[in-house]
Amino acid sequence: MRVFLAIQLPDEVKAKLTAAVQRFSPFAIDVKWYTKDQFHLTLAYLGEVSPAILPYVTAAADRVGASIPPFTCHINGLGYFGTKRNPQVLWAGVEPAPELMAMQEGLWTGLKKFGYVNAEDEFHPHITLGRCRESARNLPVIEAMDADPATDFGQWDVTRVTLFESRLTPRGSLYRTLGHSALTGA
Repeated sequence: MRVFLAIQLPDEVKAKLTAAVQRFSPFAIDVKWYTKDQFHLTLAYLGEVSPAILPYVTAAADRVGASIPPFTCHINGLGYFGTKRNPQVLWAGVEPAPELMAMQEGLWTGLKKFGYVNAEDEFHPHITLGRCRESARNLPVIEAMDADPATDFGQWDVTRVTLFESRLTPRGSLYRTLGHSALTGA
């Protein structure tokens, strides 16, 4: 099964992100846009794992949650990975609160004991809005994002980390909640 640890978003934030996708989609070519049910803030993507490892992943998340207090998460700004002419991922930015950064680092430190290695050099917290096909030239959508005045998508209190299973379907990924780890640190 494919699994990842993430922060869930409240419905009002998802609604603002959905509205942004609707504003940008007319400018885009060959973009697989995310839907309201797919928006989340990934902390650790583990990929394919055996179900037998899930209790250890949950225990690692519980330990990190016990050391991190609840905090406020704020989504503000738009950007992309790749080049301006040929972007790969279109995203909304998440401000890097100290607790968020410590939580992501703590999760990877705990998961390292089980052989998992973070493939990213640096954590850039974001919410993926869409993924561009490799051959697409999407300068118009980048220009539309740069000119968009509505880049504050809101904030909310983060009180837990969620373990998700991701299932690939012809309509895109479907996510199933496997468990939660509360943030209870002082």
